[in-house]
Amino acid sequence: MNIVNLIWKYTCYILGACTGWLIAEFEPTFPLLTVAILFILFDAYTAWDLNKRVHAKYPTKTKRRQAKFTSFAFGKVIRVTIPKRLCVILLAYLAEKYVCAHWELPLSYILTGAICFEQALSMLENESSCRDERDSKFWRVLHMVLIDKTERHFDINLDELKHTDKVTEEQVEAAREILLKYEKMRKEAAKEATPDTEE
Repeated sequence: MNIVNLIWKYTCYILGACTGWLIAEFEPTFPLLTVAILFILFDAYTAWDLNKRVHAKYPTKTKRRQAKFTSFAFGKVIRVTIPKRLCVILLAYLAEKYVCAHWELPLSYILTGAICFEQALSMLENESSCRDERDSKFWRVLHMVLIDKTERHFDINLDELKHTDKVTEEQVEAAREILLKYEKMRKEAAKEATPDTEE
């Protein structure tokens, strides 16, 4: 029994020492990790908000009857997205400290900025997707240059959603051109059929 207690005691000592070393080693990265986590979580929130807009706009086209903050999607953020991004920041910090020590290159800050930029771009894509005409013009302009995430996020075929009875300007222009060609052909046919009055 004493041996078991001794093993447990030294195991706790070793784990405590490793934990203390990790905290002391990576303490400068804690603010960077916090900022990255906040960006990732807010991106997940904007995706959920997009989910709500899709269900409100296309209630008969989506698979679920009601928009939900699914545990699967949020679990993927917690299990996959956050750990991957944090590992990148920690590895960048180690490289910055031990590999690029003489270059004074802030790799951890650069990569954290890149991650935050990626998440911010994803937020803007979520917010600009599936917008109505009555929404702010800012989102409609943004939608012209960013990816529409409606189909990617919720397994919706945008071609089917956009196939409505509403006539587009391109269709009106094409019909106008057809009518002009028909009118021109009709006038030419009438001119050929008219007898020569000069004789």
